[in-house]
Amino acid sequence: MEGALPLIALVTVVVSTGAIIVAAHFRKERVTELKAWAHEHGWEYVEQRSLPLEGATLPDALRGHDPRARHVLSGHRGRHPVTIFELTHTADRRGGETTTHRVVAVGTPGPGADLEIHRRDLARTVSFDGRGAPAQVEVSFSGAFHTVGADEHFTRSVLDHETAAWLLSDCRSRSLPIRFTGDHILTWAPMRLDPDRALTAAGYLIDLVDRIPDRAWGGHSTGSGS
Repeated sequence: MEGALPLIALVTVVVSTGAIIVAAHFRKERVTELKAWAHEHGWEYVEQRSLPLEGATLPDALRGHDPRARHVLSGHRGRHPVTIFELTHTADRRGGETTTHRVVAVGTPGPGADLEIHRRDLARTVSFDGRGAPAQVEVSFSGAFHTVGADEHFTRSVLDHETAAWLLSDCRSRSLPIRFTGDHILTWAPMRLDPDRALTAAGYLIDLVDRIPDRAWGGHSTGSGS
């Protein structure tokens, strides 16, 4: 039995070393793939960055122990600046699991107040038809979405009748939560970064920003709006 202990220890070391080598290989392979994607699309890639969204306050869902922003891609979709990355939180001493979220952020025409828009439980019977009188749209929106805003004027400017009706009728709003913060609008999902899928989410944010009236940005907007 005593002779078996060194052998067990040796096997453990070999297995651990092998796992580290394999993980390093896949990490290097992924970095190479993302660099190639960035080069092809004319974007910038950074493997790790401490503050990819300067001045932004992240939602509670993206807060945790030892946050690390990795695989940061930044570029433009038309005239809109876009940043996408993975945000990872490692398990703390109390346990738990390492979590990874894909974050997609689009620059806004000007600064806005913090505002989150979350879909409610889709199991509830809610009309997602954006048509109807303002009062009908308001009732449908309240039943379909939960909003938390730091400034009532900004919230009302963003969620006017036209924008609320659009959010109700656009199916992407069912799976993509939204947060306005600083000079950004962002969305997140518990998944690894897939650049092409992230661009789909960016397109949703851009469509939303382009529908928000200029007055929401305190007169700083240069984009379209009504």
